[in-house]
Amino acid sequence: MTVTEQQVEVAIVGGGIVSATLATMLAELQNDLRIAVFERLGLVAEESSKAMNNAGTGHAANCELNYTPEKADGTVAIAKALTINGAFEVSLQFWSHLVERGILPAEVPFLSRCPHLSFVWGEANTRFLRTRQARLSAHPMFQGMRISETGRNWPRGCPWSWKAAIRPRPWRPPGWTGARTWTSAASPALCSSPCRPAPASSSIPPTM
Repeated sequence: MTVTEQQVEVAIVGGGIVSATLATMLAELQNDLRIAVFERLGLVAEESSKAMNNAGTGHAANCELNYTPEKADGTVAIAKALTINGAFEVSLQFWSHLVERGILPAEVPFLSRCPHLSFVWGEANTRFLRTRQARLSAHPMFQGMRISETGRNWPRGCPWSWKAAIRPRPWRPPGWTGARTWTSAASPALCSSPCRPAPASSSIPPTM
């Protein structure tokens, strides 16, 4: 392959969804920019953006527990989750804009609705998840988040059954407890599997 020199104003390394979104956003804001995206593999979106290499959805802090660390006093910090969710809402708006402009195909849903699930076991983890859900669901961004510690009111079509999750195991101590939270399909997400199409999302600014 012959390597040629080319003068560009923006060079983006990696052909994943973040790079593609950034390049497209820059072109929308200033269409005379000379932008080049470089990918070492033969295809784009083959690494972190590939569904089988990650969760397959956009991370909006719905089920990523590491975004809400527990403090020494037992409280749960949610500032990072609010920031990440707010940023993802902006991305949803931009991708919806691209669909409206015809840059992304409308006939193949790009924005889809997918439920997000979290599951923990043990008394300490259950307490953490309970506190996390209480704090997050009080904010407009996460008001649809629900919790179950008994298996009741669990959403239909859940890939796990509660009975299977809590059946006796050799490594579980007596009195074992567990809990799960979920956000329903009302939460728009970037989903790699066929899901119900989502409308354009409205942004809610994150707060502390």
